[in-house]
Amino acid sequence: MASSSRLPVIGVIGAGTMGSGIALVALSAGAQVILQDTYAPVLAKADAYIKKFLEKKDKSALYANLTLTESLDDFARAEVVIEAAPERLELKQELFAKLDAVCATEAILATNTSTLSVTAVAATTKHPARVAGMHFFNPAPVLPLVEVVRAAQSSPATVEALVALAEALGKTPVVTGDTPGFIVNRVARPFYGEALRLLGERVAGFEDIDRLVEQGAGFRMGPFRLMDLIGIDINAGAMRSMYEQTYNEPRYRPHWIQMQKLAAGELGRKTGKGFYEYKDGEKGKDEGGGMKDEGGRGEGSLLISSGSFAPGLAELAVKAGFTMSHELSGRPVAAFVAAGRSQGAAAIVAAWDAALEPSVPLLVQGADITLSEVRSWVQHPQRVAVFDGLFLDGALVTASGPAELQAQVAALFASLGRQLVWVAESPALVLPRIVCQLINEASFAVLEGVAEGDTIDLAMKLGVNYPRGLLEWGAQLGWERVLAVLDHLYAEYHEERYRASVLLRRWARG
Repeated sequence: MASSSRLPVIGVIGAGTMGSGIALVALSAGAQVILQDTYAPVLAKADAYIKKFLEKKDKSALYANLTLTESLDDFARAEVVIEAAPERLELKQELFAKLDAVCATEAILATNTSTLSVTAVAATTKHPARVAGMHFFNPAPVLPLVEVVRAAQSSPATVEALVALAEALGKTPVVTGDTPGFIVNRVARPFYGEALRLLGERVAGFEDIDRLVEQGAGFRMGPFRLMDLIGIDINAGAMRSMYEQTYNEPRYRPHWIQMQKLAAGELGRKTGKGFYEYKDGEKGKDEGGGMKDEGGRGEGSLLISSGSFAPGLAELAVKAGFTMSHELSGRPVAAFVAAGRSQGAAAIVAAWDAALEPSVPLLVQGADITLSEVRSWVQHPQRVAVFDGLFLDGALVTASGPAELQAQVAALFASLGRQLVWVAESPALVLPRIVCQLINEASFAVLEGVAEGDTIDLAMKLGVNYPRGLLEWGAQLGWERVLAVLDHLYAEYHEERYRASVLLRRWARG
């Protein structure tokens, strides 16, 4: 590879969206780039895209550093080759066997695969020590993260050189082991998988799930919008690859809804229809609100129990203008149970139900308790609803309860400055289920040596724009509460999919 005083000559295989994006990143940094594709129209399209982008950025002079070719033989002068061909292992192995013969022995060969085994790719070459992964994220010119993947055969010098190259290209590299999905595609699986299960179980529509994820938890895009953007075929392919490579690990099981979309040819933005419909590549404008307001319209007294599953609820109530009590007294307009299962929620609910007039709504946090379970504890089930107390910071809050109670409870939450999204009964509702499964997956990745916790948090924030690192999020929610949500899901479903990692259990013990 080139000395530190200059960028190496960089070859890129594949002139599709990812390959042309990588080529553009390298050109923008001042590198000589050889872009190869066997399909001339794809090369022409990439050429036009790169030229237009450089012109827009007043960097047209850098276009002279680009060579377009249909032949791998032109990589003989390349010092680093980055392969961005379609995600088929046999294709990548064939390409690397050819590169091994064409390129100089000191050249570094990198694959941009997002889920496939880099070790299996390297095994087809005679010089596997120079092979590693260099995984960019789409769109490559925008997203700052690059995963440098250490295959079983990769030499330390190869990994160090790719880390240095990523930094020279203006990216933030993280080094990961060669496990299925690496960091980001592995840890992000529950973001899609749990959302699809919620949709398949008719807990909520995809629009409401997206709104909750975006406006309730702060993600930039909900799972269904993001699947449409990525391409449902690409996302489903990644899920299937993870599932097969891990010998059918239940956490990565593909969902039939994605397969149905593939059969219908509804792949997202690129086909004009996925979960949403698009006109000229853009989705119609969203209807509805979701903006957090200041509340402040509270009247009367609220009864709020002790317990840690609704952090911030008491402060919201006071700010809204309610008087508040933790003990049975007076005539409260509503009673909130903030305790978890292990914090005596059942006893509190039963005692309050017996003492309060039946017209008083009894609202119970639902992160580790289901609606039907709460209803079995009381004599007046018609007054019971559950709400998501763990995610009260967002503009939207999830709730589940009888139709005759919904208007009254929605008005109460509106006075607290929060809009309710009503969903069907579901263990852990929506956000606790998705976020705690993400946190669990991150803890599995640490346990299995994929990367250190800080590296995983950085990768998820930079690679897929998560609002915070997942392990940071777990510590903020409290490991014992995350574990309670997971154990609740496991008890309700009896599926290995929801088993908590032993490392997360260790953290919960303190």
